[in-house]
Amino acid sequence: MKAISATLICIAACTAEAGLFQTVTVDFDDQAGGIPPIETDGLFSSDVTFSTDAGNILMIFSGAGFVGGSSPNTLTAGESTSTSVFDGDIYMDFPVAAQSVSLDILSDNDSGVIASLNVIHSGGSTLMDIIGDGDFSTPIGMDLSAFSDVTRIELFGITDEFGLAIDNLVFDVPIPAPGSLALFGIGASLAMRRRR
Repeated sequence: MKAISATLICIAACTAEAGLFQTVTVDFDDQAGGIPPIETDGLFSSDVTFSTDAGNILMIFSGAGFVGGSSPNTLTAGESTSTSVFDGDIYMDFPVAAQSVSLDILSDNDSGVIASLNVIHSGGSTLMDIIGDGDFSTPIGMDLSAFSDVTRIELFGITDEFGLAIDNLVFDVPIPAPGSLALFGIGASLAMRRRR
């Protein structure tokens, strides 16, 4: 068992050291959306899970191009699909820590501080203000690439008049190094021989 554990640790370390990553883009455009929006479970990718706070639901809203996103869809949250205020929190959880994260925040109607963003990463957590300019057709680009090993992002405390949406979440996640599975197989075989 020690040999198997050592092999797994080596594979993880070698993969991280080699810097082998794949870029994941979640733009909600392959989801069913609409006007009014359509409720969703937030499970679009195995690399990130979306959720919201109690009392709200996640929704896919069509019309992303109108608010500066990638057409046709954005993700938002609110009390129901018939609401006119989309101010529910949106949480993004990464089962494998993400690198080089960015996303667009859309539909700001107000100026000044309109929400908060909390990024949980290897260095702890960083809270930042989301500053709106009142131009709902221009996205607020959030470059979070300064943070490594991001495990969670929280968009909350939305005070914008009609709420906010997100689009174009892009991040990198590690992929197995070439030959990692073969190394794992060799390590497991050696461990099994030692036990005999």
